Amino acid sequence: MHKDLEYLYSLRKYIIVITGVFVISMLLGIIVSVKNPAYSMNSLEMFKQSFGWIANLNPLAIMMVIFLNNALKSLMAFVLGIGLGFIPVLFVAGNGMILGMVADIVFREKGAVFVLTALLPHGILEIPLILLSSGMGLRLGHIMYLSLKGEHTDFKNELKQGIGFFTRWIVPLLFLAAVIETFVTPLVVSLFVLT
Repeated sequence: MHKDLEYLYSLRKYIIVITGVFVISMLLGIIVSVKNPAYSMNSLEMFKQSFGWIANLNPLAIMMVIFLNNALKSLMAFVLGIGLGFIPVLFVAGNGMILGMVADIVFREKGAVFVLTALLPHGILEIPLILLSSGMGLRLGHIMYLSLKGEHTDFKNELKQGIGFFTRWIVPLLFLAAVIETFVTPLVVSLFVLT
């Protein structure tokens, strides 16, 4: 536990950078949606076409698809950070833009309460975990950069420590977020929005 806390503390500046990228890209997504609603609606339709099939699954299957999707993408954001950190930054920026556009569209159609109740129950876990994974990838990329510059780094230990942290903390919490998204979020939405 102590080593995990030390590792988490060592990620602070990378998490701050990744969170900044996420917030800025989300704001840009909102701006794009406000200035060009047709583009945002088209993007939302493409998203629905790509992932609409999930709604036809039973709840347990939906939960597993959500969990596996988030776990795999978070793992890729971490591991592919080896490429000097570009992939985690692009991953977070893309997701921030999409979330900003979708939030704006849904806000205009259904209001702020719906947006908050649809995002907060699971998003309070899921978004920080994805940002944390991406921060881990950015750190991995930075260590690779330092290594390529000829500085002494322990890349192998960094990767091992990150994989251990990912397995012990991120995977179980992403599973919990998927359970909440599948079973709790719809209940919260129905209680606060549909009544």
